[in-house]
Amino acid sequence: MHSLNYTLTRRQTLPIYSVMTLYAASAPVAVTSIVQHLIPIPGSVLLTFLALALFLVALFTERQPVSITELNRIGLLVCGAIAIPAIASLIGVAFALVSIQSVEYTAYVNHSLLNRLINLSLYTVLTLVVLIFIRRDVQQTNTSLLKGYTIGTFLLALGGIWQFLHFTIGYPMPLFDTRAYVHSVNQDVLFNFRITSFTDEPSFLVPFLLDGLIIGTLIMTRKTYALFASLTILVLLLTFSISGYVNVVVIGLVAMLLLFTRNMIPKKMILTILGGLFLLITTLFLLLPQAFIALFMPILGRVDGLFDVMHHSRLYMLVFPFVWLFDYSFMNTLFGFGPGSYDFLARTKFLSHQGAVSGTSNNVFVDLLFEHGLLGGLLFTMSFIAISFYLWKKRNIHLYYSIALILWIHLGVTSLYRADFASPRFWLIIMIVVGLLELARQKRYLPNHVPNIFQKAKVTSI
Repeated sequence: MHSLNYTLTRRQTLPIYSVMTLYAASAPVAVTSIVQHLIPIPGSVLLTFLALALFLVALFTERQPVSITELNRIGLLVCGAIAIPAIASLIGVAFALVSIQSVEYTAYVNHSLLNRLINLSLYTVLTLVVLIFIRRDVQQTNTSLLKGYTIGTFLLALGGIWQFLHFTIGYPMPLFDTRAYVHSVNQDVLFNFRITSFTDEPSFLVPFLLDGLIIGTLIMTRKTYALFASLTILVLLLTFSISGYVNVVVIGLVAMLLLFTRNMIPKKMILTILGGLFLLITTLFLLLPQAFIALFMPILGRVDGLFDVMHHSRLYMLVFPFVWLFDYSFMNTLFGFGPGSYDFLARTKFLSHQGAVSGTSNNVFVDLLFEHGLLGGLLFTMSFIAISFYLWKKRNIHLYYSIALILWIHLGVTSLYRADFASPRFWLIIMIVVGLLELARQKRYLPNHVPNIFQKAKVTSI
């Protein structure tokens, strides 16, 4: 089956892409607790359902079929690597219900299994639908996603500045129930708070800020990006998130490696900038050692117990699923305990120093390993690694391959400390990466009216 000629006018397509922009802009805010709990249905799920419904209505109205073989293979691979093992894991669910005969496991099946299946189904189908729009008009679809998502991250950055002013000078701000307090530190700190913006905690906020910093390079002028980056980096610095700082270092190293290999910036300039930053930090430390240490004490004060598995709750929940996966039958080891089954662990496993474990390991790869078993976990991990190598090989062919690689590595890093594969952000990044790959494959760029920091002159689309 081949796609038909597209005769849609701008007036017909405008509502579709407006909804796409609105969805992408709302995604960073929709996962906050205040939005999630406004109504019985979680805000992110309702938002995704409404957007998907409108997209499907538009597709059925147009009656322009597209064969699945015409869609981007990278997008299809990611969808398949999550959806197929999720379905296969139901074998493990059926086997566990018979063999384990646990009240806690039955409670998980009754309360969490269906919810996770609905979430994964919504995001998978939404991604497939967006792949169709990418196939039809890759420039407009990408522009809508990029602009909308950048607006959403900018709102979070502004929220962070607002919160900073609230903590420092008492500027009025609604009180949100977030983890903005400094914990696990026994010494004096310069700032007795961590910026969370509208999110629940700093590690929730950091991925969105870095998303905006990367994506913003594609749709902003240099002056606009300089202002946006300044605000965002200030907020990022004040999150005092260890995982966030490591994330920045990894992305920075990947970006520098690409700059070296693509010869986009003279190597002397990069070395000069790095040398200047190192000299500045060293000078500040030597001149104001106490203030410097007090500034970063929310991080330095937590380093001692960072690798103590038995007393570091996140590390405990990250390591022990590899043990718990083999606690029961071989079938569950292979196929997992079912979508959302970390809820079963939250009902049966306890930390050595406090209460029950959380409903997630805060790691996509570990969550999927336990939920989808060795088969599903390895399929997703190997697919992710394969896509990384593919993007690395293509990095010098087109600028967008390089940007897609940075976004993909960034998604991999954030997946190590945020298990958000059942939320809009994870899937939006996949959609944006696929859109960039399609533009690069076709040797095209975003429309002429969309500015970016890389080009002094407009690029003519082929």
